[in-house]
Amino acid sequence: MYCSRLSVLQELLSEDKIEKLDKYFASLIGSACENITVSKVAKAIGVAPNISSKVLTKCMKEGLLRVSYAIRCPECNMLIKRVESLSEIPDEAFECYGCNEEIEVTTKDVEVLYSLTDNRVFINGQQVETKLPARTVVQEDSLESVFLAGGVNEYLFQLTDEQYQHLSDKYAKVKSRKGTTKKIGDTLENLVIELFNMCSVFNAAGIRTSTNQIDCCVRNKMCINYGVLNTLGSRFFIECKNENDTPSGGYLSKLHSIISVTNADAKEKCIRFGIIISKEKGPSTFKQLAVKYYLINKIIIISICGKELENLFSTKGNLLELIERKATEIMLDATTDLHEAGLYEI
Repeated sequence: MYCSRLSVLQELLSEDKIEKLDKYFASLIGSACENITVSKVAKAIGVAPNISSKVLTKCMKEGLLRVSYAIRCPECNMLIKRVESLSEIPDEAFECYGCNEEIEVTTKDVEVLYSLTDNRVFINGQQVETKLPARTVVQEDSLESVFLAGGVNEYLFQLTDEQYQHLSDKYAKVKSRKGTTKKIGDTLENLVIELFNMCSVFNAAGIRTSTNQIDCCVRNKMCINYGVLNTLGSRFFIECKNENDTPSGGYLSKLHSIISVTNADAKEKCIRFGIIISKEKGPSTFKQLAVKYYLINKIIIISICGKELENLFSTKGNLLELIERKATEIMLDATTDLHEAGLYEI
């Protein structure tokens, strides 16, 4: 028998592999409990690194593990520092205090380390690790490998049951439409800003430019060449429409115009993604216009309606998965719903 909390891994591992994982966790004591890696688990239970990566991500999502990131110098391999969140990983060049070289850290130089949240769940064992010596990052333990294993969306967007319930409650207030016109609009905007701030690599807020009020501007703190993060770019705009009627197709054209103005004067890559979030489902012209604008200048604009938000919250879905699916449907000009086709989970 193994710890009952590991039963969530039954879709990924056989019973004997889960028992091996239970024994491995139980054998860890001291600092070894804080330095669990993809390669160590893969070796301990006899699975491929990509499966090990998914197993650890699932354990993290279920609260069995915490994650931190060991940043190593690509020149001297020294452990520069260990941080608790992705936002703390430097995104600009800096000088390594070990070799005095100016370096830029990539996902290949960041080692993903997992820790048992409560080692009392497992019986104490014998494996001890005292320190992290200077060495190159094992490829399968790097942040890059986690993303290449296909777990970008699941890894970066993880909410608790309480957070999903909180969002569901807030959307119920959006549906009720109580208060002044401004208050009604602000309710949806506040929900959207809070939702996007729950993603570990986003910062979201309403802003003003010299020409427009932007309901929600989202900064992508991890603009890298993996999955939906690459599609979104460094920042994107969201417009919110809390109306009881079907939103006008002109809203999408207006958002495209706002993005185009922002991108003027040789800033063509400033914004390349936009989202319209409306209480009611957008008209068919939304899709037609979105495909047209993508073909003209590669700006992707998707729409998300209230029912899709409700479904996201009630099914505990993944926001990044939803955005990626919607963006893919625009880029492919797909007439098939890619969720119904089984290509996406939401």
